[in-house]
Amino acid sequence: MTVKLEIPYGQSSVKLEVDEGRPVESVSPAEIQANVESITESLASPTDFVDLSTFIAKRKRLLVVVNDHTRPTPSWAVLRHLRLGDKEVTTIIASGSHRMPNAQEIQRILGGDSPPYGGKVVLHNSKDKNSLKPFGHTSRGTELFFNSLLFEADGIIVVGSVEPHYFAGFTGGRKFLLPGLAGLESIVMNHSLAAEESSRVLALEGNPVHEDFMEALEMFGRADDIFSVQLVVNAQHQVCYANSGHVVRSFSEAVEHARVVYVPQIEKKADIVIAVAKPPMDIDLYQSQKAIDNVRLSVKKDGIIILVSSCRDGIGDKGFYDLLTSGGEVADRANAHRFGYHKAVKLANLLKNTRVFAVTGLPPDVLKSISLEPYRNIQKALRDATEAKGKDSNVLIVLDGSITVPVPRNA
Repeated sequence: MTVKLEIPYGQSSVKLEVDEGRPVESVSPAEIQANVESITESLASPTDFVDLSTFIAKRKRLLVVVNDHTRPTPSWAVLRHLRLGDKEVTTIIASGSHRMPNAQEIQRILGGDSPPYGGKVVLHNSKDKNSLKPFGHTSRGTELFFNSLLFEADGIIVVGSVEPHYFAGFTGGRKFLLPGLAGLESIVMNHSLAAEESSRVLALEGNPVHEDFMEALEMFGRADDIFSVQLVVNAQHQVCYANSGHVVRSFSEAVEHARVVYVPQIEKKADIVIAVAKPPMDIDLYQSQKAIDNVRLSVKKDGIIILVSSCRDGIGDKGFYDLLTSGGEVADRANAHRFGYHKAVKLANLLKNTRVFAVTGLPPDVLKSISLEPYRNIQKALRDATEAKGKDSNVLIVLDGSITVPVPRNA
């Protein structure tokens, strides 16, 4: 007898059978009921900040900042509540170093061809130096360049979502600025800090990447000119919590709710962890790597991680891939300011003690060249993993690995 399961893959799913009697645990974000009303409530009653109407009334030129297509943020659910009247408004999609969203992805972000309040829509391009303004450097050496539209607006409305992030601790809040609206050079320099062991998922205090974000935000200043809306979404990407107001305090409040949703406790570490990268994080290998890293707290030493991701756009920004295939020591500081360095170091370190099977649409030779073991079929991947780890091996299935961080109860 076997236990039959449906495992998400791309826009559909694949079947997986597990031998009856094998210890299997499955986790996903907590089942939290949608609470769209929390958006309206938070806009009217922000945390230690003026309400949105008062904020808008004092401004003439507004910049609305939203996440790009690689985040599950339902920005449109907030945009429809913005009553911006006759203000001069620009909406900017904060893409950081990611590729530009296509027309369909922009529609999904905005909830239509354009924002409900009208105005211009701009795509941030971190490589366009003509659109950036230099802004000094942080104490950790990150040279700052920010989108010049930030300096032309007298009011900034930020819409973000908070979920675990494999080296920044959590997404959201302060990330709208760096990396969201920063130059590529700034992003690469900041992300090189992710190679440090203290830059890890769920960690904020003592995390050099997070602290670099915060220093950049403090240097930018203008806290009174930023109205932040931070969301936490459930497994169905529905809003279940919203907090508005001060850019730092709204983020901090949202982090505590995100822990409830995204950090399930498990009984013990697993021999085999199936990490599923669901849309939109399955877009490419570069983004899907987050699912691998998020489950490292739940896999035993010398265990096996099975990544399940369509990688429909291929490798993605492949700087990390080039580093992994270039030979030599990936963690060489000479590489620190090369794009993708942080991902290459984290993956290389993980592979020292963990095998990674990759069920993707990528060419096998591409995966083999970076020491990932290629599979087209999840059933075969699990069969090979259980044969390698033995008949008593236990399995953990993480159904949304890009945002779920299982933690053993006694950790």
